[in-house]
Amino acid sequence: AMLARADPAGVFQFEGSGMREAMRSVKPTVFDDLIAIGALYRPGPMAYIPVYARRKNGQEAVAYVDERLKEITSSTYGICIYQEQYMEIAKKVAGFSPAEADDLRKAIGKKIHSLMASLKGKFLEGCASNGVSAQTASQLWADMEQAQDYSFNKSHAACYALIAYQTAWLRANHPKEYMAALIS
Repeated sequence: AMLARADPAGVFQFEGSGMREAMRSVKPTVFDDLIAIGALYRPGPMAYIPVYARRKNGQEAVAYVDERLKEITSSTYGICIYQEQYMEIAKKVAGFSPAEADDLRKAIGKKIHSLMASLKGKFLEGCASNGVSAQTASQLWADMEQAQDYSFNKSHAACYALIAYQTAWLRANHPKEYMAALIS
């Protein structure tokens, strides 16, 4: 409730004004929301915060440019947030092998633009051979290129969210002691 009110003073990773605004719009109600907010508030997926918030709060319908994305992105309201989701898209939609999908993850996670560029042709060709329209394939690739500006893997985001939740719990339940420890 404290985080849904965008009151994260002293809470790991959630104190900044931009993060407060993200919490105010998303209104987290479950732990997965904290994982998503932590991952969304990065240069790659940051533009999706308003869409995630509207979809989570029932103000916008969840839409999928390809039905195969439903299985991969339904837990994040049709938005690709995590590196693992991009890997699954590459495998299920573009026919990448697990090793090729890991190369994509590496390109996204380590901002290796040359590696990312080398995978574009294979991705678009794989999409075409799996019945994906050129427009949809291009849109998916554009999202992946945007993600290489710095996207988290879910496990990293979950670890951050756990620490944030623990610090939020301490602040909510033992505010004097927590804030005294924080400033000392």
